Amino acid sequence: MRWIFSLFFFFSFHTAFCVTPSQSLKQLIEGNWRYTHNKSSHADHSSVRRKTLLKKQEPFAVILGCSDSRVAPEIIFDQGLGDLFIVRVAGNVDGATELDSIEYAVKYLGSPLVLVLGHEGCGAVNAVMEGNTADIEDVAELIRPAIHGAKTLEEAVKENVRWTVESLKKTPILKKLIREKKISCLGAYYHLDTGKVELLDKKKDLDFSRSH
Repeated sequence: MRWIFSLFFFFSFHTAFCVTPSQSLKQLIEGNWRYTHNKSSHADHSSVRRKTLLKKQEPFAVILGCSDSRVAPEIIFDQGLGDLFIVRVAGNVDGATELDSIEYAVKYLGSPLVLVLGHEGCGAVNAVMEGNTADIEDVAELIRPAIHGAKTLEEAVKENVRWTVESLKKTPILKKLIREKKISCLGAYYHLDTGKVELLDKKKDLDFSRSH
């Protein structure tokens, strides 16, 4: 039985990364453009699509996002079933459980892009700024070092995203795959009012607000 599982993971890993990180990012950019321009493609949620996903999934991106009900990645990126591997937690932090899920997606499902998605008006980050964290202490513990010195909520949310991205990049599995150019790990910020997603890595000549 053990060799069956070994074979499964071998083929899962070696058939992964068919899509490049740049191609994955392009799909997200185009999906967000459709969403913000009221041109959503009504992504495939049909019974036919469900049947194609029965035996395997190949999500082209991992989104570590906030649990906030206003920030649903499949909607704001206009994607369908099986397209995105979503990890959601208040404050989009990378605790041990979240990290396990992310590593599983990049190593065994072949997702070539990890996007940490913060958002305007994040309640978890705001609670830490105001010192009102009695009910979210585990989350707050991960946010506090990231936002030290931030003067506004928007600045704090963005710094929390950047901190999380750098934290993920240092983990052994992601660090190795990034070094091999098999995956990318980036941060972004969602504007509730416009629906646009702003890419925070200024080194990239890409912007989610652009059309294709």
